[in-house]
Amino acid sequence: MVEGLEVWALTHDRELREALIDPRFRRNWRTWRALNEGEVATDHPVAAMVYLDNMLTVDGEAHRRMRSPVAQAFTPRRVELLRPRVTEIVNALLDQLAERDGTVDFKTEFAYPLSMRVFSALFGIPERDHGRMQQMVNTAFSPSSPEEVRAMREELDAFLDELIEDKRRSPGEDLTSALVTATDEEHKLSDAELRDTLWLLVTAGFETTSSALANAVQTLLTHPDQLAHLRSGSIAWEDAIEEVLRQSSSVATLPFLFAAEDVQIGDRTIRAGEPVLLAYLAANLDVERYGEDAAEFDATQSRPRHLAFGHGPHTCLGAALARLEMEVALTTLFTEFPEVSLAEGEAPRLESVFIHAPAALPIRLGPRRTAA
Repeated sequence: MVEGLEVWALTHDRELREALIDPRFRRNWRTWRALNEGEVATDHPVAAMVYLDNMLTVDGEAHRRMRSPVAQAFTPRRVELLRPRVTEIVNALLDQLAERDGTVDFKTEFAYPLSMRVFSALFGIPERDHGRMQQMVNTAFSPSSPEEVRAMREELDAFLDELIEDKRRSPGEDLTSALVTATDEEHKLSDAELRDTLWLLVTAGFETTSSALANAVQTLLTHPDQLAHLRSGSIAWEDAIEEVLRQSSSVATLPFLFAAEDVQIGDRTIRAGEPVLLAYLAANLDVERYGEDAAEFDATQSRPRHLAFGHGPHTCLGAALARLEMEVALTTLFTEFPEVSLAEGEAPRLESVFIHAPAALPIRLGPRRTAA
């Protein structure tokens, strides 16, 4: 059950990986029998996440058309060009936190602002809208009533309409302007597709990365032996980041694949029109793929490639940027603050079926490293 819905869940790596490239499954909500027949309302908290026309909810040629203009901003070369800006933001945020005594909330005061500022720089979203965006995203990923979902959608639609109109009047060098002003018929988005694409980018653009950062800091601070190896250089930061992404995937689940025909998986039959939940976190802990200790964090091991960013044609476009933000943030934090530690008490968890992360992460920075 997911928020009152009966769904199948793919929790093992092989079955999930195969389904993500199986043409018998569709992303398009129009394949969902229960939604089409009125058994599930379009303002249901989970249905509202897929009742859209963007690159996550379409297939085939429509998916390629919608994805292509956004993908151009996330090539490895363009992402690497963002390194100086990411470094600047990381240093500015740590400078602010270093002035504080006592406990700071790493997620709220560092991870969120970092991922939001990087995202906003890419998409040309002014700082005055950051708080508004965060509140809307919190509602989208948290347990909500249909009334709250409708209110959130109305507010988000109004926000996106304002953003689109601003970019039409005064386009800039940002990705939103490029999407709004596109004239190439091959990649031009309709008004509905444009808004739904921005809806996806806003809701997924920074929550997932900020949660991954919080997971990484919490994990490393609870594994001091491996953190010591990272600081000494005997474990590569890239390896630790991949292990965090696998063992503590910030995206626990995503809705949905829909069976376009009856599909047999093992001894179960998923009937045409039934929804399938993508259980990424569970699949990343699959002992058949990652070993008997799959649930344990161990950056010293060489494990198979994980599913934290998905697989197949819908693989997350922001994967390289998320890795860059994590690399810069983690190496700077743990170099500049050698005594950083978790604050006493258990960090509260985020109440979400979809996001796996602490809701807050209180830490103590300790003294800053002095220059040699």
